Amino acid sequence: MNTRRCLKIADRINALLLRELRQGIDRQRMVGEPLYARDVLLVCDAFAGSDLASLAQHFRAAAAEAAEASTTASGPNSGFSASRFLSSIFGPISTLDPPPDKATQAKSRSWFGLKP
Repeated sequence: MNTRRCLKIADRINALLLRELRQGIDRQRMVGEPLYARDVLLVCDAFAGSDLASLAQHFRAAAAEAAEASTTASGPNSGFSASRFLSSIFGPISTLDPPPDKATQAKSRSWFGLKP
């Protein structure tokens, strides 16, 4: 999400809604809570052909802009994760690795003096 741009658009939406409905919005909630933003944008869409409907489209574009950029900027998954690292040191404790077979479990239990 292009936060700065979304906040500017939310300011303008707030001013127009105050003028039209005498009810403003919380611009921080617009950026932080997607359901709140959806509700406000639906109200703006109800004013078809006005600046509010246009601003709603601009807000949606700004919100989607950075989401697309972050998915493309992250690149391919390297396969590294903390759980893989720990399982490479301490054995297969992760759900990513298959569990050990029964023979290996019995051997390790007898090594520590436990009953199989």
